[in-house]
Amino acid sequence: MKPIDWPVLREYRGEKLRRVQMPVGGIGTGQISVCGNGGLAAFEVRNVAEKKYVPCRQSVHPAFVVRTEDADGAVAARLLEGPLDKSLYEGAFGCVAPNHGYPRFASATFRVAYPLAQVALADPAVPVAATLEAMNPLVKGDAEASGLPVALLRWRFENTSGKPLKVTVAAAMPNPCGGELSQEKAESKSLCGVVFHGNADQPDSDKPLNRTTGEFALTVPSDAGDVSLGASVFHAGWSDGLDQFWRRLVAKGDVGDMTGREKCDFGMLAVSFTLAAGETRSIPFAYSWRFPNRTQWEWTENGFYEKINHVGNHYCQTWPTALASAESFFARLPELETKTVDFVRSVTDAAGVPAVVKEAALFNLSTFRSATCFRTADGHFFGWEGTGDNQGSCFGNCTHVWGYEHALVDIWPDLAKDMRELEFRHAMSDKGAISFRIGQPIDRNARQHGKAAADGQMQCIVKAYECWAKTGDDAWMRGLYPFVKKALSFCWEKGGWDADRDGVMEGCQHNTMDVDYYGPNPQMEFLYLAALQAMERLAAKFDADPAFAATCADLRARGGAWTEKNLFNGEWYEHHVRPADGDFLPETRAGWNQHADVKNPDFQLGPGCLIDQLVGDYAARAVGLEPVADPAHARKATETILARNRREKGDQPFNAMRDFTLAGERSLRMAWYPEDRKPKTPFPYYPETMTGFEYVVAAWLAQTGDFAASEEVVRDIRDRYDGEKRSPFDEAECGHHYARAIASWSVFKAFAAAH
Repeated sequence: MKPIDWPVLREYRGEKLRRVQMPVGGIGTGQISVCGNGGLAAFEVRNVAEKKYVPCRQSVHPAFVVRTEDADGAVAARLLEGPLDKSLYEGAFGCVAPNHGYPRFASATFRVAYPLAQVALADPAVPVAATLEAMNPLVKGDAEASGLPVALLRWRFENTSGKPLKVTVAAAMPNPCGGELSQEKAESKSLCGVVFHGNADQPDSDKPLNRTTGEFALTVPSDAGDVSLGASVFHAGWSDGLDQFWRRLVAKGDVGDMTGREKCDFGMLAVSFTLAAGETRSIPFAYSWRFPNRTQWEWTENGFYEKINHVGNHYCQTWPTALASAESFFARLPELETKTVDFVRSVTDAAGVPAVVKEAALFNLSTFRSATCFRTADGHFFGWEGTGDNQGSCFGNCTHVWGYEHALVDIWPDLAKDMRELEFRHAMSDKGAISFRIGQPIDRNARQHGKAAADGQMQCIVKAYECWAKTGDDAWMRGLYPFVKKALSFCWEKGGWDADRDGVMEGCQHNTMDVDYYGPNPQMEFLYLAALQAMERLAAKFDADPAFAATCADLRARGGAWTEKNLFNGEWYEHHVRPADGDFLPETRAGWNQHADVKNPDFQLGPGCLIDQLVGDYAARAVGLEPVADPAHARKATETILARNRREKGDQPFNAMRDFTLAGERSLRMAWYPEDRKPKTPFPYYPETMTGFEYVVAAWLAQTGDFAASEEVVRDIRDRYDGEKRSPFDEAECGHHYARAIASWSVFKAFAAAH
């Protein structure tokens, strides 16, 4: 196969490599991260977020090593990683970084356009230059091809010595499975390698299941070269397993024989070949895995869970073994790689779009293929808000977080439509309240949470329209329409968000600030106006009663006029806090302030200048609706946000909450208050910075033609996620790989549409 030229969008060197970790894995499969220096981290394949997990047995961590020997017998051997970052040197018992004891290459350069990562290694004392090419297929419109439980780790070697060389590249891999361990040679005509097994389930079939039961494979094509397989050698104690692996490889250029070592802790795979002077050759390794035991939203006790709570993994229904997915992947690699490169180039080559906007859009797509997202055995697509180090963060396809992104429908529309099905057909009550967190298994727990978010429910309606408008699937919308209509009609129930049907959201409005707002505010109101417009268009096509479309149009007109007259204060839109009488539907009250005095509520936005006060206008524009805010007022409000909410590099304001921006960094804060009007207890997040909300501002600016200001907002974000301070592939909010940050895609779309 002729090598395919991979596009590059960003390059990291030196200290900028420190925090780089790019997830490599498919949609809903879990992932392994490739680090800036070429090392591997975050083996999050065992049905739970495990950001700090790297397998280790007998002091052996996952490692790739190269050995060269020339005709004079001169041998050089190196771990295929660049230098360790100096921040990892210190520990109570010395350095504890994985693979710290190997000799390493002198320098590393990380070049990337997600999901295509290249790590170039060089060392004047080593006669080969080595480059890691790491990827998992990302195929637009094909969630199955983009959901393979495989990580390609292809090593390319160039002989820089002027002499022919014998080269051996070896991989050592500890068994990452749980319970009773075993390993075997890969039984395949096309592949060579090692398959690891682990059975952590209780022997009695009625006992609980364990999430770490599964398989993991390390393979190469059979024709890659002279292949040898090995298993862990006699373990006398201490670190002799690692010691003997290294000594044998350096001395003999192979990894031994695994015969009779089926119960060992780690396996080894080596490929040897000759390399003429100046010649380049690639050796494609792959990790593949199958861990079928997933439970409802990761709720386990010491890894175990009751079978009644089993939800499984979609990819495990497709691939019966870890080896099967690897065989299919290698058989289709030319096609999958070409389609992946084609998609990436559709972003990197987009005319008129700044590189930093492309970077933000493309790199944040990695969240779809991180531990944040998964697909259950029945094929449904689910997402946490983000992930912690050891578990998911905030379960349930949270409507008021996932409502901000508009990338899924562009790239994998079937998954976007599935999310709408879950919201309207499963999570929605008979009354029309969508539980903003869906429970599992969905056949008995979908509505268990039982609380509706005002902003999230409106975003569900807007995104249902978007799925129809962008796919043209009339049959799908015809079936879903009655549910969408009921969700909007819920607003008009007694005690609902617009019980008096004046087009203005009032009542008790739980929202993405994790509190309940009382009274009209721009955050909810503009989303309501967007939802009314979406329903007006849907009703015109799918509703037999023309009066419903007319009702939506009337409410939108009256609500919009009232909002501009009453909420816009000349500089921004503000929140009119109206104490509640307690006459509101119980499913609308869910915030951290739900036990507060509703006649004098705390944690309100009030007169603050909110960063996403125009989120409804942003959403309307993103899905192809007409703007819902007065253009002149909206422009002035955005100018105020840029002037008042901006934190400059020299600012060091006090923040009692979470810090995502530190000294020397620019950002847009969640809210700004005039000091003489600041509430005693503002909503809790007001001093924070969160990238998903910043992207809403940037997207709106680009949607309305202010490209320079939009680029500036995006550049400020990406300067913070520069590889040295934070990972470029992990924009955090309430957890790693946070879903709201995928709103960066909307910035790219707005730029691309204008050029």
